[in-house]
Amino acid sequence: MKTVSAVVINFNGLADLPACFDSLAGQDYQAIELVIIDNGSQDGSLEWLRQWVSGQASAGRFIPPPALIENGRNTGFSPALNQGIAASGGEYLMPLNTDVVLQSTFVSRMVEAVAPDGVGSASGKLLRFPPNGADNAIDTAGHVMFRNRLALNLGEGKKASANFLEPAEVWGTCGAAAIYKREMLCDVAVDGEFFDEDFFAFWEDLDLDWRARMRGWRCMFDPAAVAWHRRGGTGYRKSVLVETHNYKNRYLMMIKNDSGRYVLRNLGGIIATELLKGGALLIRCPAALLGLLDVVRLLPAMVAKRRLIQSRRLVPAREIESQFEPFDYAGWIRRHLLNRGEMIVEEG
Repeated sequence: MKTVSAVVINFNGLADLPACFDSLAGQDYQAIELVIIDNGSQDGSLEWLRQWVSGQASAGRFIPPPALIENGRNTGFSPALNQGIAASGGEYLMPLNTDVVLQSTFVSRMVEAVAPDGVGSASGKLLRFPPNGADNAIDTAGHVMFRNRLALNLGEGKKASANFLEPAEVWGTCGAAAIYKREMLCDVAVDGEFFDEDFFAFWEDLDLDWRARMRGWRCMFDPAAVAWHRRGGTGYRKSVLVETHNYKNRYLMMIKNDSGRYVLRNLGGIIATELLKGGALLIRCPAALLGLLDVVRLLPAMVAKRRLIQSRRLVPAREIESQFEPFDYAGWIRRHLLNRGEMIVEEG
């Protein structure tokens, strides 16, 4: 049985930790390693983690006993995740957000989905919190990328009982509860970074999706791998920090991975999206627009990374472009301008 290394990044997640770790300990898959990174929590969660890890040392559920790494400050999600991956040894890596609760068969189903040759990652069917909630809405069934270079969580807001019922290949997987082959992560790493540390947080999983696609790796979705995701448990939901990194990291991802030819072909949609997205931020979070200054500051580093990534690509840009979907502008406006970014649950 291959080892799954679960890597949990905690930042002030005290309210979520008991349910998350109880669900991980309750998995029917036995070969699980656990590495926990605390990014300078100030809410008492670090003390809780110390006590919990101490109690697990002799329990034997995790082999070896769980490791707790204390950073003392918020280094960012991507750097901490790379730190946890480097400290682990499993053939499979499973980043796990503290605000996720797993069904008992989640890990075993994800291992089965990612095991075939050529598959580098897998997505389960994450549902809206709380577990067994009345609306039974999908949080994510993976990632979908659009021609205007926006990305969304596949199936978000759709009724779980009627949608995404069969296994399928998807563009990529949400990093809240993903599984990756270590072989794939090492294959797509740039200067030793699996997740781009210049992103700090947000879009780092989408950037990884794109790099994996260019190297020919596939991502599979398994509807039987079920978990529940509250969202916001490892960040500052809808804060300036979140909006700034969301805004800048889309551009960083494009600079590294995109094709100039196909950016020009889709330039009308990209510009329209920028006007809508920039306009929405100007109304609700104008400080986030300063993220463009970070794009300029990081441009030399992104160009250097692009040279390496593009020199190693195996899949041509036209094939990547064929995997992008047309964008639903009406639905996006309804959510982001009229509903301030909140999930809309569909009727069917």
